[in-house]
Amino acid sequence: MGRLKKYYTALRRYNRSKGYGIHSPYAFRFVLRVLRERCPYYQYEEIKSTRKRAVQLGKSATSKRVISYSNAKMLFRVTCHFNPQAILQIGTVYGVSTTTMLSVSQTSRLVVLDTETSAKHIYSKITEPVASRIDIETNLTDALVRYNEMRGDASPYLFINDIVGLEDDLLPVCVDVINKGGVIIMRNLSHCKVMKRLWHDMGIAVGHGMGFTNERIGVFVGLPHLPRQNFYLWF
Repeated sequence: MGRLKKYYTALRRYNRSKGYGIHSPYAFRFVLRVLRERCPYYQYEEIKSTRKRAVQLGKSATSKRVISYSNAKMLFRVTCHFNPQAILQIGTVYGVSTTTMLSVSQTSRLVVLDTETSAKHIYSKITEPVASRIDIETNLTDALVRYNEMRGDASPYLFINDIVGLEDDLLPVCVDVINKGGVIIMRNLSHCKVMKRLWHDMGIAVGHGMGFTNERIGVFVGLPHLPRQNFYLWF
C-alpha cells in the first residue's frame, strides 16, 4: 500500500480496527479479542524480559532488528488463540519469536528453518530454556518433512520471519498450509518487497480464508469455512 493510499484509507482502517464495518462474526471477534486485545496476558513480562536481553546481546552482533514488543505480544496472542502443538518457523535471528510461541504451551514443539548465520550464538542463548523442544533444519525440504511428521493430522501453523534464498519456494508451501486449514503469520511486509509479494500472491492463489494485516505484519487464517476476505487494519 503506497503512502498516499495509506493516508486516504487511514480512517477506514481505523474504524475496521474498532470492529466497525466488519460483518463476519469470526473476523469481528478475531480483530477485537486477539489482534487488538488490550488486556494483559500472563506471559507479557517474560516476553519483555526476553526481548530486552536479545536487544542487549544483539547490539554489536548484527544489524537485524529484534521483533518489537507490541508485535511479540500480538504473536503470543495469536498463538495462544490457536494453541498449536507443532509450529514451523521460517527464518530466525535472535530467538524472541521462537520463545514467544513456545511459551504458550509447555508441550508444544517447533521446527525452525535457519536462514540466518550471523547470530546463532544469540539464538542459542535466548532459546536455551526451550531448546529441548526445538528442531533446527538448514534446508526447506528437511524442515517440511520434520514438521509434517511432528504435527500429524493437526492443522499447520506457519510463522515466516525471513525468506532469504527461498523466494521461489514458499508460495506452494503457503497455499498448502491454507488448503489444510492452517494459519500463516508473516513479518517484515513493509521492509521486504519479496515478503510483501508473497503475501499478495498467496491471497490470490487460495479460494478461502481471511487475511488481516497492518502492512507490517500479516495473519492469514485458513479455516475452511471462512470466505475469502482481506482486512487492512491498525494493530
